Amino acid sequence: MTARIEHQDSQTAEPHCAVRTGEIGAVASLLGSPPEPIEIGAGAVVLLDGTLDVEGPPVDGLRIRLGELEQDVEGYGVPPPPGEEGTRWWASVEVPHSTAKGLSEVSLVADVGGTPIELDLGSLELIERLQEAEAEVPSESRIAICMATYEPAGDQLRRQIDSIRAQTRRDWICLISDDASSEEAFAELQEVIGDDRRFVVSRAAERVGFLRNFERSLRMVPAGIELIALSDQDDRWDDDKLEALVDLLDRNPAASLVYSDMRIATTEGEILSQTYWYLRRNSCDDIASMLVANTVTGAASVFRRTLLDVALPFPPGNRHEVVYHDHWLALCALAGGEIAYLDRPTYDYARHPGSITIRAQSEWLAPPQGMAARVRLRWRRMTRRIRMRNDRPSWRSIYLGRYRLIRQLAAMLELRLGNHIAADKRRDLRRFAAAESSPVAQLWLLGRALRPLIGRNETLGRERVLVGGLLWRRSSLKRARRPHSG
Repeated sequence: MTARIEHQDSQTAEPHCAVRTGEIGAVASLLGSPPEPIEIGAGAVVLLDGTLDVEGPPVDGLRIRLGELEQDVEGYGVPPPPGEEGTRWWASVEVPHSTAKGLSEVSLVADVGGTPIELDLGSLELIERLQEAEAEVPSESRIAICMATYEPAGDQLRRQIDSIRAQTRRDWICLISDDASSEEAFAELQEVIGDDRRFVVSRAAERVGFLRNFERSLRMVPAGIELIALSDQDDRWDDDKLEALVDLLDRNPAASLVYSDMRIATTEGEILSQTYWYLRRNSCDDIASMLVANTVTGAASVFRRTLLDVALPFPPGNRHEVVYHDHWLALCALAGGEIAYLDRPTYDYARHPGSITIRAQSEWLAPPQGMAARVRLRWRRMTRRIRMRNDRPSWRSIYLGRYRLIRQLAAMLELRLGNHIAADKRRDLRRFAAAESSPVAQLWLLGRALRPLIGRNETLGRERVLVGGLLWRRSSLKRARRPHSG
């Protein structure tokens, strides 16, 4: 199913509502545009973000009502964005898979001085789950290689396609979802593919972005396929990449996903590093670490088709933080079972300044050369935490973006997998949620930030940044104990 919030008033930019009961007046609004259409499939968690301005007694409690379901608002008391009045609130709203299709009203229920006030925020429209047409493939195909393309450079694309054609395993098909590239780029893609029937190309009618484009390619996988590999458009695979990863997966029946190391290369093919792990340690057995910092690169992995039963549809969009397809797939695999790692590179991972990952973390563009360069890089990363106040990312943006995204993903894992998650993993998922208000959970996070001292630096101590965001949220709560009217 798909859900979207309808505007209450088409003439306004935000769904909003004003209510007055006796001496109590309240105005509630959603911030920004309504969420994109949301496929709930096996269940979804929608992040809603808004403001509440109350004239009257303090707010004693705040809840979100979705149809007949009520859920507590997790975040209340954050200062609003510039130009907005009232107090900011946010909630991770669960939309169970059993929710009936059609319009489901969404409202904010505030307990003000013992009086419940309900403010209408619009409605969620639930429709049947979207499906892409499955590709027709030869019966002997066991592996589907899902590639997402957008404006691919011809020489880099040809290098990658040639490396796929050179695989020692022959029981594969390649499903290419193109994200509405220009006519010139798409024509070049078709020329590179030629009449090779092992490649199936589907072009989107409009741009959907890298996350939805990979999701679209996964929906093209036919029912008879057992295994799935992901591919970028500008890498170069070793001839035995598929063979090595599939062999590892076959030898690890408890694992639903396997991945390997990779070489770091420029787009021209120059090798910058013989390993991806030049700055941090690899880890694929700790779900708390995986939530904080993903170690599974999509193009390095092969997974069982059954993983799609949990992972699709991908999480709803988050306007404060980017969701990555490989991060979500790795979390689903680890929450439901095990992940296996092949300790050798199987391909050249091309890095270039235009990629989304590099724009977010420019220091990862090239490994530091020599001891002095490594020391400088580590010093920049350490002092960056001190500088994070008004710079981006600030403590505010860490809380509103990164921490809330982790909570959203953790909630979706519990919603979709439930008791299939091992007790110790479920405990860690819930600790992240508890860190909003629990000093004990915050101390747990801070303690995890010290793990690099014993060689466990897979997250680079980013837990301390999350703690900084949570402390910012606590200090802002003290400054805004209750909303004030204008």
